[in-house]
Amino acid sequence: SAAGVERAKSSSRDLADALAEAFPADADPALAPEYTCEILRLDKGFCKGCFGRFEAAVFIRRLPGDGAEGLQMLRHPLIVALGIEDFAARAGERVEGEELGQGSFARVLACCPEVAVKIVSDRERPWVHKAVCEHAVAANRVGFGPKVFGYGRVEQLRGGHFSGTALFMERLDSVGDDWSESDTAAVLADIAEFAKHFFHNDVKLPNVLRRTGRPMLIDFDLISPWLVKVAVTTSCIEHDFRPLLEPLGADLTRAFREYCDLFSFSLTLEDGALYRRVLERLAELWNTLESPVLRPLVDTVDPDRLAEGPFEALVR
Repeated sequence: SAAGVERAKSSSRDLADALAEAFPADADPALAPEYTCEILRLDKGFCKGCFGRFEAAVFIRRLPGDGAEGLQMLRHPLIVALGIEDFAARAGERVEGEELGQGSFARVLACCPEVAVKIVSDRERPWVHKAVCEHAVAANRVGFGPKVFGYGRVEQLRGGHFSGTALFMERLDSVGDDWSESDTAAVLADIAEFAKHFFHNDVKLPNVLRRTGRPMLIDFDLISPWLVKVAVTTSCIEHDFRPLLEPLGADLTRAFREYCDLFSFSLTLEDGALYRRVLERLAELWNTLESPVLRPLVDTVDPDRLAEGPFEALVR
């Protein structure tokens, strides 16, 4: 209905405003207008007109290409996301894309070796859009994840119905089958270092990619400095550990974050060298955490709650 369309447009505007408000201090204000563009336009034929627009909210760094090449790096994966490659061919543009991954909240596409795009549909709740963008930037600030170029809103006008958020980031390489002991050491070191700042809350091998051969953590949608989160469909089971951890100091807080992420990681692994190394590190952390953190946790939490997430995993 017309009213439904207007409500959808209003919701889209609200989300665009929310993304723009989350303007990182290191953003380049000149780039957002430069990267705001029509995704595809046909100048003749029955379907002539604009097929969609990208409204850049925040861009931190330039895309690798200059001028038209940079815009092509932006436009082509959005053409794939909107499913309008055939219309692009009518305009003389050959667009070939690749789906790099798909998760609970988003899909990741690429049309060139340098740039990947994470697409979140407006079917997802607003918190997902904000988390995908803001958390990727937050991880960048502490030295983790693919470099973020920027993000903004996508609106399809012809050839289908889609609206959502697009996050442009550095394209990394898949892990592949060749996993070594040095890879294990690198991932465990990253998990420990990341724990100085956040719970990752979603450590698993599909969330590890390579940059110049070295494995590194990706996918920071669920990160939090104090909340342990378990994604459930469109929401999360959460618990705030700040009252417990903050009085204990930075070292125990870091160790607890690392322990939680490694425990969750262990549940996704089959037995093998990586799994055994994760268990070894968990045992080391247990010795640090048992007396000051985990025993008090068992003693102070309602026994019925200990059988529920996230406590059940922590005290098993």
